Amino acid sequence: MKKLLIFILLAASPAFAGRIDEIVIMTTESVEETLDLWNADKTYEITYQDFTTPDQGFDLAVKTRLNVKNVRESQNQEWTCVTQFVKTPRFFDVSKTDCK
Repeated sequence: MKKLLIFILLAASPAFAGRIDEIVIMTTESVEETLDLWNADKTYEITYQDFTTPDQGFDLAVKTRLNVKNVRESQNQEWTCVTQFVKTPRFFDVSKTDCK
């Protein structure tokens, strides 16, 4: 019985890791869109990304800190963004991303 439990836990780990990867990708894409980071004049580096407490009415939240460099103007700016998710029958959907 103990071996069966260990097998189930190990088998579930890759699936859980894959779901975490999906959340990270969805968060990063939402931050890129919110800050218009697809603009060729900007580069960025994410310095921190982790789960945080969601606002009321949301089910999951991820906080992202990043440095954005405007290549043409040689300016750097630090941003902190929080991406809020809502639970759907299949997974989660991004509801909004606020950056300060």
